[in-house]
Amino acid sequence: MDIESRIRRIEDELEIAQLRARYCHLLDDMQWEPFIDLFTEDGVFEGLNKVQGKRDLMAFFSQDVPKVAERFWHFCTNGTIDIDGDVATGRISMEYISITDGVSYVSAGHYDDVCVRENGRWKFKSRKITFYFYSPLSEGFTGQQPAASVFE
Repeated sequence: MDIESRIRRIEDELEIAQLRARYCHLLDDMQWEPFIDLFTEDGVFEGLNKVQGKRDLMAFFSQDVPKVAERFWHFCTNGTIDIDGDVATGRISMEYISITDGVSYVSAGHYDDVCVRENGRWKFKSRKITFYFYSPLSEGFTGQQPAASVFE
């Protein structure tokens, strides 16, 4: 691999890492418009629900997600990424803490990402979350996957 290709690869990895970090910060701050702009026009989020397209993403995140928790914080680590031209796929681990009806919750899981370079910027084409567990903090790490009804 020549030096230009190697530098491009490093720049792409850093930009995708920034995309993933912005996702957490903008979501946690409920800054919906710049958050939704992290996705392509036909972007997909799958996890608590499956939604596609910026209009449905906006409705889901700005209306449905705040019903699940009054406050929430995402912490993502251990990101991997495989880049093939303008498409990248990878996984990143996630810890999610939240407050629902005055109760503190702890959970963890991972995101599986497909990112694409669109007009020179990396965006999420799809992001799928898989939870390992979700439980009240007072009960600790139960290892139980959350029932779908927890998020409805």
